[in-house]
Amino acid sequence: MADPHTPPRRRLSLVIPAYNEEAGIRQAVAEADAALASITSVYEILVVDDGSSDGTAAVVAEEARRRPALRLLRHATNRGYGAALRTGFEAARFEHVAFTDADCQFYLDDLSSLLPLTDVCDVAAGYRVGRQDARQRRLLSWGYNAAVRTLLGTRVRDVDCALKVFRREALAELLPQSPGFFVNTEMLARARQLGHRVAEAGVRHRPRLRGSSKVSVLRDVPRVLGALLPFWWSRVLFPGVQPTSPRVATRGLESLALVALIVVAALFFFARPGTPLQEPQEARFAEVARQMSAEETWVVPGQPFADKPPLLPGLVMLSYRLFGVHDWAARLVAGGAGLATVLLTWFWGRRVLGARPAFAGALVLCLSAHFIYLGRLLTTDTLLAACVVAAWAAAHAALAGKKVPDTFFKKVSGTFSRGWWLLSALACGLGLLTKGPVALALVAVPVVAYRWLDRRTARPSPAWWAFYVVTAVGLAAPWYAAQEIAEPGFLVDFLWRQHVLRFAAPFDHEEPVWFFLPRLVLGMLPWTLLLPGFVRFLGRHSARAAARRPPALGFVLLTFAWSLLFFSASGCKRATYVLPVMPPLALALGCYLDAVIARGLAARAGSALARHSAAFAYRATQLVLVAGLAGSLVAPAVGLLRWPVAVLPAAAAVGGLLFVSRPQWRARPRAAWGLCVAATFALLFAGVYGLLPNYARKFSLRGQVRPLAEAGQEAPLPVVCYPRRWDSVSFYLRRDDVQVYTPAELPQLVEALRAHRETLVFVKSGAPLEALLADLPPGMEFVPHGRQGTVTVGRVRYRLEAPAALYAQAGE
Repeated sequence: MADPHTPPRRRLSLVIPAYNEEAGIRQAVAEADAALASITSVYEILVVDDGSSDGTAAVVAEEARRRPALRLLRHATNRGYGAALRTGFEAARFEHVAFTDADCQFYLDDLSSLLPLTDVCDVAAGYRVGRQDARQRRLLSWGYNAAVRTLLGTRVRDVDCALKVFRREALAELLPQSPGFFVNTEMLARARQLGHRVAEAGVRHRPRLRGSSKVSVLRDVPRVLGALLPFWWSRVLFPGVQPTSPRVATRGLESLALVALIVVAALFFFARPGTPLQEPQEARFAEVARQMSAEETWVVPGQPFADKPPLLPGLVMLSYRLFGVHDWAARLVAGGAGLATVLLTWFWGRRVLGARPAFAGALVLCLSAHFIYLGRLLTTDTLLAACVVAAWAAAHAALAGKKVPDTFFKKVSGTFSRGWWLLSALACGLGLLTKGPVALALVAVPVVAYRWLDRRTARPSPAWWAFYVVTAVGLAAPWYAAQEIAEPGFLVDFLWRQHVLRFAAPFDHEEPVWFFLPRLVLGMLPWTLLLPGFVRFLGRHSARAAARRPPALGFVLLTFAWSLLFFSASGCKRATYVLPVMPPLALALGCYLDAVIARGLAARAGSALARHSAAFAYRATQLVLVAGLAGSLVAPAVGLLRWPVAVLPAAAAVGGLLFVSRPQWRARPRAAWGLCVAATFALLFAGVYGLLPNYARKFSLRGQVRPLAEAGQEAPLPVVCYPRRWDSVSFYLRRDDVQVYTPAELPQLVEALRAHRETLVFVKSGAPLEALLADLPPGMEFVPHGRQGTVTVGRVRYRLEAPAALYAQAGE
């Protein structure tokens, strides 16, 4: 009978990779043989000569003749540290497999403290105590270990310690693929994902006495980091599978969902198209298109419109040709761009994430108040968002390859689609015609980063990357050339001043770096309430959670993060710049809703997850209804609604709160989320239909200008603006001869007023109006017609009782 106090018999294989270690390999073999003999009676030592160019193999072969436990394995060429370890692991015969380096920096007697840990764990990892490396190397190691623990969740304090023991059955699932020094990180990360237990014990460390280290900080640290980030991205963060094609039985439901999405988006973007144009941006683009239509040209009129590329005003010009010159005709283009962005977001998600995430993401987007408001504005950012989303979607489709997790470190990739690549380049080129080089910057960076981070994607050759840039730039180049010919110096002003200087040294609209964050969080409520859970979802390292994160989600998040970073880093910021940021964020939240809520509820109905989801939807619905009630009460106070009209939405919000307070909604998750969607839709539609037109009137001059245009007269009065241009004046008056004077040109303005008996003047209220009145010559008066916002309109004329000599001075 076996003695219960006798340690169990363990058979151990020790792998020692060696490359040009002739100076110290004899000592390494001798120490290993002595240490293993003191630990167990059955062991083997496998030295893997990784294509050494010195006498390493000869020394090991000589030692093997007098050490029965020693075996020599050889690579004909140098294949790398990881490849040498794999060769040794595959050749090992015993149930416990350890490895160490050939530099004799470890006391192999410490295997006696690691080996017993494998009785209860799958991996026993050492960590260096009293590490004897140089300070620089210790610092780099500390930083690397912190990064690995954070990104990969290894929970090991010294990932690269070259003294570890594995149970053979666990090692079969952890065989390294990395050919280099990334092997330790790879194996421990896979152990964490697969649920293998890892134990740690301190091991002694000593200086290297012979030979030289094969690790170069300048060479291998960047190489290891270059392996770490793609490994983390594609094997830990987004290792899920691409969606499959929908079953025939579900295609009808998918088509119905798409129709519903189109109807909802169209209601938001085309409701109340007669909403007046707001100053300054909307009126500016409507007027540019009017002048282009009058001149029958695609070249944008000169100053002050030279910084506006032609695509948006060109589309508005076409709308004028079809429907006439009206503000609602201009708004049709903005609404079409908003609707197109929603549908492109759906298409993007449908192709790379699946039908349910695509529908959820597109619905989140068109049920976000900030997107609806900004997407209806007649600005280049509305159209830029559609072009950029189209370019992202097509580039993603071109690069998306087959999933090859077992060949991460091999040069294997998916199939490259040239057609989608061309479509992406064309969409990017349209972006260049919409707002300039910012489109290429938004598209190119996440595409290049995704290609580097995810090795499952296709590998376009350098020629195809050049083709992309040439196609995008070539599509826009003819207009840039024509504009330079028409306005010499245009390219310098447009490319340098309007883009580089606005970004790096802003001369207007300077805002803090966090400018867009509150607008995103508040403007996309209630959906941004999902963000804390989404962040936790991304941070989970278990294989089950990781399987729900498909590769496409990684690209979507890259586009969101880069576009937000790009616009936040810019010194010049406008609220509309955030438009391209919202579609990928909405798509990511849609993917999270599908992965965590929809699938989880289907599999675990009535569980704690289901109850939590229902409670979350219930609170989100309450938040929406409270916001609706607050808006109904505040709107009359700020002049957006009359009190009798505000009673109806307030009563509806109160009734909704009473309805959702019923206990059964908290236990019915799908119904609770349906209520949340319905309440959000009702609130947004009420805002678009009832509040938005009144809000726009506060920033529009249509109420002042249109009556003047409709009155008309046989001899139209001269029209001037002071101290800046208001494009609504020329747009609604249909006048191309409106004169603009700056404060420095006030004397010239006074002379122009003296030259005419009567002049129609649009002047900024306050100090500019007071300055103008103070400089008016005797015998002239300002007769106000009214005030809208900060602009006062009136007529400057000679007083009726003025002497006839003054009229003679006016040339009459």
